[in-house]
Amino acid sequence: MSDDVLLKVVEAIAGENGKRIVVSLLESETGKSDEELSNELNIRVNDVRRLLYELANHGFVAYNRSTRSDTRWHDYTWFTNRPMLEQAVKKRKREIIRILEERLSYEELHTSYICPMDSTQYSFDEAFENNFRCLKCGAELVELDNRKLVSYLRQLIDELKKSV
Repeated sequence: MSDDVLLKVVEAIAGENGKRIVVSLLESETGKSDEELSNELNIRVNDVRRLLYELANHGFVAYNRSTRSDTRWHDYTWFTNRPMLEQAVKKRKREIIRILEERLSYEELHTSYICPMDSTQYSFDEAFENNFRCLKCGAELVELDNRKLVSYLRQLIDELKKSV
């Protein structure tokens, strides 16, 4: 997986500053503290901490915690590496595949209707309850042909499965 792909995923989840943090950590051999990242990247330390926790929740970064003997305060050294990032991206892809498969299943099993005037979409149950009339304008609802959507979802799922 290329660095560009990894960093685009990080940026999509944690924004530009999250991406900058990951790039900085990738360049470091020993990891960095939140204060070091804040000073280096010119980002407020509270924002750096928030982004680090968000990145950690997604598995993009991790930390080592040490305790100072004189004060008993904890120091955190944050780090990341390519295999860690690749695993996190693969996990995210698997999650997206699961969501897309649920949507595909729904689309294959359910019929939807649409108002030709204002494009409001209704499930079969909603359309049935309203005598197949639009609630907004009263127009007769038309069955929605979702074959293109089903085909697109299948194609997208196949492509994602190949890349996992």
